[in-house]
Amino acid sequence: MLQASTYVFFAHVGFDSVATAAQEVKSPEKSLPIALIGSTIISLVLYVGVCTVMVGLVPYASLNSDSPLSEAM
Repeated sequence: MLQASTYVFFAHVGFDSVATAAQEVKSPEKSLPIALIGSTIISLVLYVGVCTVMVGLVPYASLNSDSPLSEAM
């Protein structure tokens, strides 16, 4: 239960920071979608890159643990 509440808290903080940033830009209808899509693409590329390196280091079957990143290291 506590872990789920931390996810909700950080999601709320993230949306709050986006709303605050939207008030400070000159044309939010143009720059906010570009920023949101760009940051999502950057996060996706980093996530896929880390997962690819993990599978390249350690066989996929041995990554079935609670902390696969530390297992791969």
